[in-house]
Amino acid sequence: MFTFAREIFLFATLVLSISTTASAAPQTVPFVDLSRYAGNWYQIANVPMFFEGGVCACAKQKLTPAEAGVIKVYNSCNSGTPQGRLRDISGEAYNDDPATNAKFTVDFNLPFKGTYWIVGLDAEYRYAVVTDKNGSSLYILSKTPTLATELYEEAVAIAAAQSLKVEQLRVTEHQGCQYPE
Repeated sequence: MFTFAREIFLFATLVLSISTTASAAPQTVPFVDLSRYAGNWYQIANVPMFFEGGVCACAKQKLTPAEAGVIKVYNSCNSGTPQGRLRDISGEAYNDDPATNAKFTVDFNLPFKGTYWIVGLDAEYRYAVVTDKNGSSLYILSKTPTLATELYEEAVAIAAAQSLKVEQLRVTEHQGCQYPE
């Protein structure tokens, strides 16, 4: 049986990793224009983490600048199918590297904080490759619910070049999804 805290923990799947795996830190992108990065991002694929608790469909993240160095984060997904139970969580991301805007600490008011490192970003901000400071998580995000095959392959290649777990990527279902605003 899941507790409320466990359910909240599951919601954080787009940006949290609590792994203590020792490895070389991933290399982030040189610079992120936060005004272009803000907005809706859809999870195209991810490496499932042990705390995600099953299939996730319709994963969406909304980033809204709140003040200098702080971004409001809203994550939502449906359990199992596009019609599955909505799970969502809100928090804040704090810019840990204002020179690049590519490293964030994310706080969802849980007993731990996660990291959100942008290690790949399309020049037109059509996709992003995100991991944590240990490189244990992997998310390919897109500004739209679908991503052209060549762009997806480009994002995967970026992740592979950093030795992230691309062989474990799982594509996220979006067909038939209705997203909360």
